[in-house]
Amino acid sequence: MSHPTPSTAAPWKRTFQEHLDQAGGAGFEFTLATVTEAGLPRARTCIFRGFWATLPENEYNTLPKNPPVYESDCPTFTTDARMRKTYELFASGKGRGDLAQSRSGCGGGGPIEAVYWIKDTKTQWRIRGKCWLVAADDVEGGTPEAQNSGTVTVKAEVGRYMREREGSDAQKNSDLSSSSAWSWRREVENYFENLSPVMRGSFKNPPPGRPLSEGNDEQAGEALGQKAGHLSEEALARRHFRVAIITPEQVEAVDLTDPTKATRQIWTLAQDVGGPDGPKPSDSIGEWNRVETWP
Repeated sequence: MSHPTPSTAAPWKRTFQEHLDQAGGAGFEFTLATVTEAGLPRARTCIFRGFWATLPENEYNTLPKNPPVYESDCPTFTTDARMRKTYELFASGKGRGDLAQSRSGCGGGGPIEAVYWIKDTKTQWRIRGKCWLVAADDVEGGTPEAQNSGTVTVKAEVGRYMREREGSDAQKNSDLSSSSAWSWRREVENYFENLSPVMRGSFKNPPPGRPLSEGNDEQAGEALGQKAGHLSEEALARRHFRVAIITPEQVEAVDLTDPTKATRQIWTLAQDVGGPDGPKPSDSIGEWNRVETWP
């Protein structure tokens, strides 16, 4: 299997992360665009939660963490499986999943575009690629649900972007799923734990978009303004909670700090590692091709 940046970070990652850290790090708001099943664009504001496999420290999180053995270039956010964007990521992906599949567990892979405007550095970052959804209940554990095609695909596609941290003792394997030291489920549970208790409780809200006239399922525990504890103890929230992982294929940075020298840099993943290759002529930097253009 080909791996984007198998041993070192993507050439744009360091600057992008520095800009995000300067803007507040995890918790920074960005715009995410998806494509509906009818081919129409949809955009909404999401919250950056860190890069996959390197979840930031958080005052709310008291759970045991995964050992620091992996890292990636994949921005993440969290979402509710009942949200429309979740269905769109399934319906526009190669698997063309339906509504029931989008609410049942891991999968997705639809095309996205994420835009991060970093006001302090006067830089706009635009990331194009695919977005994958991970659910705690079927990502790991030896159950039949954990072996569905969506889970296998997510682990393979996201695993391509994961690499061992320098100096770690991570086991070398093809899909990063057999290591007993690092757990996909534990990582998902820690994402939930990194949210405030009230934000965790939002995954027990009535279904998004349901008319108020239809009420809510009080017997199931649906209500607004609730708090929630650990994901392992919250059956209703666990059913709805998803970690969304963006696998970048093209990244743009428009630097507007000096209007007389404004530039746009475009990094595109090379074809031989599964990317679109990008505009030519370009400079090859590892697995990425770089072009500098007028803004």
